[in-house]
Amino acid sequence: MHNVADGSLTAVPQTTQSSRAGANAALSRFAPDAGLFVLKPWRALFALVADWVLIAACLALAACWPHPLSYVVAAVVIARTQLALAVMMHESAHGTLLRNRRLNDALGQVCAAGPLFLSLASYRAGHIKHHLAPMRDDDPVAAVFGIADYPVSRARLVTRLLADVCGVSYFVGAWRIVRGDFREILPKAAKSPAYILWEVVTILATNGLLFAVLALCEHPWFYVGLWLLPAITLLPLMGRIRAILEHAGLPADDDQSLNARTIVTPSWQTFLFGPHGIHYHIEHHLYVRMPFYHLGKVHAQLSAAQLLPRGNLYTSYTDVLRAVSGNDKEAAVARR
Repeated sequence: MHNVADGSLTAVPQTTQSSRAGANAALSRFAPDAGLFVLKPWRALFALVADWVLIAACLALAACWPHPLSYVVAAVVIARTQLALAVMMHESAHGTLLRNRRLNDALGQVCAAGPLFLSLASYRAGHIKHHLAPMRDDDPVAAVFGIADYPVSRARLVTRLLADVCGVSYFVGAWRIVRGDFREILPKAAKSPAYILWEVVTILATNGLLFAVLALCEHPWFYVGLWLLPAITLLPLMGRIRAILEHAGLPADDDQSLNARTIVTPSWQTFLFGPHGIHYHIEHHLYVRMPFYHLGKVHAQLSAAQLLPRGNLYTSYTDVLRAVSGNDKEAAVARR
């Protein structure tokens, strides 16, 4: 087995019972159906193909119907699907795409992380640390997404969302990472020079291929306007809303059902902000080795056993945003 420092998949225990329930004895004893932990690689492959087909369809729409409305629709759906690719990178980080570790990592880097200019290995190192102690002072997710200070005032929340959609958050966040603001919080992934080169090649190759295809179709500007621009503006907005839903304003606790939320009903909001079942976030934190396509089933089992905290279950993202924001006085009182 690898150790936690190398960001290994085995850093988080693999078990059918929850080792993330802390002192919650009833939840600790609960064991989901063992079949829910069995990987079905065809479902992961289908999801990845569907994501890229949807991206291609959006680009085709913009090409066949050159109109501001089609550009806006394409940009929104492409940004949403970039978020979906980030979720598939997340699945790969947990080793739940394919059974073979090398193939799992290669698929996640080439088809999900690389196109988004990301490193699967670096993401995994930070994400494993997040799962060990969500919302503690050294939680990488809380630090990078800026969700440690909720609840906040409604005005501050709106300001942050506007900064996202204007692209300010993207560049400020990138600069903070380059400057080393998170150096003490983000663990380093052990990567050889050859592996780093491999990651760079995947980033350049996937983005180069996308640009080349669009150029051959006589729409090279789509790469900037409908791929890079949504990634800089709309994707951070959707990512922030997703991160707020998952953990913002919740306490650090050994019982991880108490420091995550779940959207219980799939809808257009979960399509936009919680693709590939990531909106079942309590369930994911309790059973990190369960693939995304089974989270809805374990949610039903946990609900039937009345083991989910009712206060952390929501029907929409708008309800969560209201819950973590208010006027300045309300936010100050809630933080105390």
